[in-house]
Amino acid sequence: IRHDKNGFRRDKDVERVRPAGTVRIFFIGGSAAYGCEGLFPDLDPEWRRIYNRDLVDAHLEGILRERHPERQWEVINASVSEFRMHQHLMMIHARLLAFRPHMVIFMDGHNDMSGIMNNDSTEYDPYSSTPHGEEFQTMVYPRSLRSLIFINAAWLRNNSVLFAGMQRRVLAAMRDNEFGVALDRGQPVPNPVRFEDLQSTLRERARRNLAQAGFYSTMVERLRVALEHEGITALFSMQPELILSGKPFTPVEARFVEHYRKISGCYTTYMWETLQPLISKSMAETARREGFTFVDLRDVFRNEPEKTFTDYCHLT
Repeated sequence: IRHDKNGFRRDKDVERVRPAGTVRIFFIGGSAAYGCEGLFPDLDPEWRRIYNRDLVDAHLEGILRERHPERQWEVINASVSEFRMHQHLMMIHARLLAFRPHMVIFMDGHNDMSGIMNNDSTEYDPYSSTPHGEEFQTMVYPRSLRSLIFINAAWLRNNSVLFAGMQRRVLAAMRDNEFGVALDRGQPVPNPVRFEDLQSTLRERARRNLAQAGFYSTMVERLRVALEHEGITALFSMQPELILSGKPFTPVEARFVEHYRKISGCYTTYMWETLQPLISKSMAETARREGFTFVDLRDVFRNEPEKTFTDYCHLT
């Protein structure tokens, strides 16, 4: 696993000045686009790291070069694990525009929908609920012993193979806890989950957060307009989710589904089953109305018998 001098996940350094005759494309999203390995190695005897040569961007660049050898192609992975679309917007303005790309391809869905479904206020505000915001403030504005511990841990993780390995083992042992305690922990999770299966308080939360689904298309429009202003083409795609893929599960994938439903509970499972189709429909309508390209990848593996997922949303 390598990153270039700019922090992009790529073996060869990307130069800021675009080479003549080269079509430059950025591929951005969260951990699935980045190429995160499976999060549950204890459930997967086939677990392995995903190397740069295995990534979506690497395969796409190879296909473009093969089909259109008359041009040079760069498909650059600038994805960041856990990023949401409002963070893409900031990154585009702060860093990517300087590289003068022709196109930006987005593969999103999971992180932004997680934010919407976990919202506990009347109006969803992604800026106030950005993941790891507290850790960022702790290190940037150090005022306590906790800040000192965080700063030293970050330095050790980046400079000590031993410490990084130990930290990964500890985090792997605590993996289920990273998802938090399900709001309806202990309640059976039917398949599929119906609205009536939710506890009364969670029904109200589901209604409120499903009403926030339009934020997704709003954020896409902000990204599209910002890129269009710079003469850059935007292509948006909805990433696939294992429990909604409709594919024939391998034995390992079936274990992932059972485990994820168990740790997620009724409310979260219901929201996944309801929110993603709702947002995909809204995105398709918005794309037709505004004239941009939206690719719905929800069922891209529908007829694929081989293992394509390494956990609930990350890919082989």
